[in-house]
Amino acid sequence: MHEPHGFLHQVKVAFKHSALAPRYIQLATGIEEVISSGGLSAGDFLPPERVMAEALQLSRVTISKALAVLEEKQLISRLQGIGTRINPQIHYSLINEAGFTAHVIRHGGSVSNQWLLRCLIPACARVAKFLGLAVDTQVAKLRRLRLMNGEPVSLETTYIPTDFLPEPEKVDESLYALWQSKGINPDKKQFNLKALACSADVAELLNIAPGTPLLRIQQISRDAQGNILEFSETLCRSDIYELEVWG
Repeated sequence: MHEPHGFLHQVKVAFKHSALAPRYIQLATGIEEVISSGGLSAGDFLPPERVMAEALQLSRVTISKALAVLEEKQLISRLQGIGTRINPQIHYSLINEAGFTAHVIRHGGSVSNQWLLRCLIPACARVAKFLGLAVDTQVAKLRRLRLMNGEPVSLETTYIPTDFLPEPEKVDESLYALWQSKGINPDKKQFNLKALACSADVAELLNIAPGTPLLRIQQISRDAQGNILEFSETLCRSDIYELEVWG
């Protein structure tokens, strides 16, 4: 947790240098600049509105309006009776990244899984079609909650031909790390993205309200020889993920 007085000093400096605009917009811009520069980290709480108003010599109305701007941009969450918290963010390139785990760790976060399934199942018609297999062919199924800094951020379901994962229970934190150790390297990835509303059962797993917008990412990965390695569906919290795709 960062020292709140240090944070408020940085906000005061950033606020003074903001372009001419309504004061609450200047303040929102200043707070955003300080958060982006590491003045507070994901999961940290902002000082109470009363403390901010006194330190910055602004009205509570100005503070509240500035925080509303940041909440609309999904940079913060105002939690009734708890406080205002910085939302975690994942700026994630679909094309260039070596996997979720490697990306988050490289940017200073911690990653963990809550495994829901690691087993072999007969492929249904839909899964078999995506993997290019016959219906009822045995495939590995992985289903897990991905957690960043202890908070659930996505629900991932992956289907893999047994040639590339005969023992799914051996996957621990990173599927891609396990593959790399066995000389299996994804070479090409195909994505399909769709926005949808969160169902009640998924909302409970992700600790969000039913109906909250989610981003569904369907992915098919192939190796250099063109073999299909996996078909996955990931439901991502839209308040956390920011995706980058290059053509």
